[in-house]
Amino acid sequence: MRRDVWRVAQQALALAGAGVAAYLTWAKTRGEGLICIGFRGCDLVNNSPYAVLLGIPVATWGLGVYLALFLLGLPAWERREALRPWAITLSFALALGGWLFSMYLTAIEAFVLQAWCTWCVTSAALITLLLGVCGVRFYRAFR
Repeated sequence: MRRDVWRVAQQALALAGAGVAAYLTWAKTRGEGLICIGFRGCDLVNNSPYAVLLGIPVATWGLGVYLALFLLGLPAWERREALRPWAITLSFALALGGWLFSMYLTAIEAFVLQAWCTWCVTSAALITLLLGVCGVRFYRAFR
């Protein structure tokens, strides 16, 4: 039963992250201004050269990671004993990679652009929480 709490937390956080990333992707691809609450640098950050990787908006990459983390938290993986360790390991690896890239982008915001985006900070917080949840799931699966 307790294992389900962590799995559901993974899905909820991933869904929230996907919402943030989808909004950022939409704004980037449509050239729309962002609704920026708390900070004043959202458009500067989202229109910077750092907001694109290999010709694809960084937010779109994030959306893919969040959706993958959501799918890897589906109950179907729990029922397939042979696939469950792989799903948990891949979840942890994706969350770790997403967190590392998010920390890189946060450093770019702070030290290069000297501007902050509310949505980017929210995404950084969500991927940090996801890393924690996926880390707990990984630890519990292999201890």
